[in-house]
Amino acid sequence: MLALAIGLFYCYRNSAPSYLGIIPVYLVVSLMIEILANPLMNHIFYFRPFGNYQRYAENLLYNIYTPFELFVFAWFLFQVIRSNRTKKALVLLLIMFSIHFIAYPMQAGILDAKYFMPVVLECVIIMIPCLVYFRELFTAKEVINLFTEPSFWLVTGIFFYLATVFPLFIAEPYLKEAGFLQVRKSLYSINNFAVGITYLLFIKGFTCRTKKA
Repeated sequence: MLALAIGLFYCYRNSAPSYLGIIPVYLVVSLMIEILANPLMNHIFYFRPFGNYQRYAENLLYNIYTPFELFVFAWFLFQVIRSNRTKKALVLLLIMFSIHFIAYPMQAGILDAKYFMPVVLECVIIMIPCLVYFRELFTAKEVINLFTEPSFWLVTGIFFYLATVFPLFIAEPYLKEAGFLQVRKSLYSINNFAVGITYLLFIKGFTCRTKKA
């Protein structure tokens, strides 16, 4: 909520870079997904907006949220990296991801369970242009003040989040098959930690004072 409020206040100013405008949209959708589909809302507050179909709605919303997040991050990175080769590779990877994601419901019901493979693919796809951004930033001839560069803090936040949760989702199938359900549940606190740090980095990026790109 805090990151969203600050984002709405700063990201649509005339002086803000145009690429910032997509981030509050992402935060709004993220918040709505958590309100509608987070199991804690059901268990603690007994909030079931979909009634008897709540579990199916949770799976559907979380499964659809992954490609939404992927395309938002990809669009943002497309604006801040300069490498045409990386941009073309990113488009190709997005097409391949879309084919995989569309084909999945033909093999298993998208309502039956949360599907974690797209999250793993998202991590790989997005971390690559993040690394390219860092290489371009730190090899640039001009001196850049990182404290006034919003893209640096946003890319750092995105990269930190995906790099942190990547091992978690890689281990997901093993933990589930091995019956380590309590361990699996406890490890998801890592996701909450990563989200918190990422939003703090987003806030720093929102509040950077810089001229419009």
